[in-house]
Amino acid sequence: MNKKTLNILMLLAVCVITVTSCKKDSKGVSFMTTYADIILKRTSTIDWQLGTPFVDPGFTANEGETDLTQSVTVKSNVDVSKPGVYSVSYTVSNSDGYPSTVTRTVVVCETSAPLNGFYQSSIIRNGSAKRGPFSQLVYGIGNNRYHVQDLLGGWYDIGSGYGPLYAGAAIVELKNNNTFELISSEALGFSDGSAPIFTTPATYTPQTKTIAFTSMMADTPAYLFAVTMVNSGSINR
Repeated sequence: MNKKTLNILMLLAVCVITVTSCKKDSKGVSFMTTYADIILKRTSTIDWQLGTPFVDPGFTANEGETDLTQSVTVKSNVDVSKPGVYSVSYTVSNSDGYPSTVTRTVVVCETSAPLNGFYQSSIIRNGSAKRGPFSQLVYGIGNNRYHVQDLLGGWYDIGSGYGPLYAGAAIVELKNNNTFELISSEALGFSDGSAPIFTTPATYTPQTKTIAFTSMMADTPAYLFAVTMVNSGSINR
C-alpha cells in the first residue's frame, strides 16, 4: 500500500467517525412541548358557606386549540361540616404526557360574617422591633366567633420564615362593644405552653375595619407583640 492510498483510507476513517459521532450527540438534544392551561372560574381563593354541600365553581383546560376540560383530574379535601382552609387541585396532562396543576383554596366559614377577609398585619415587639405588613386571614365560624390566623400577627410564621407551625391561630368572640374574648389558641412550635393570649383588650373599629391588640406567648412574658390588623379585602381573590 502506497502512501497516497494510506492517506485516503485514513481520511475516510476520520469522516466515518465524525459523522457517527455527530449523529449520536445530536439525537434528542432539543424538544418542544405545549403545556396545558387550566383556568379557574371565580377566583383562586374563595369562601364557602359552612354546612352547604360544596359545588366546584368550574374550570376549563386547553392545550393550544384542543379542549382538555373533560380530562382534568380533580382532588379535593373540602369538608363543609368544619370551618377551615381547604384545597382543590386540578391536574391534566398534555399530548406529550407532561402534567399541569393548579390549586384553588376554599375557606369554609360563615360567609356573611362582617369581619371576614384578608388583613394586613403590622407588629411592634417590645415597643421597638417592627415587622409587617403580613397578610392574615380572619373568617367567621358562627355565633360571632372568628378564626384568626395568628395572634402574633405573623411575627414568627412569616417574619422569621419558620412556617405555619409557628403561627398561634386562635378563636375569638366579638362582643357587642366591639371587643374580643379569647376562646382558644394554638401553641407555636416552640413549646406546648406557647399558645398566645391577649395582654390588653382586643378591639375592633368598624369605621376603619381595624383589629388591634397586644399579645404574648403564655410561657414567654418577656415578649409583648402590639398587633394592628387592617382589613385589605374579601376572602375571594
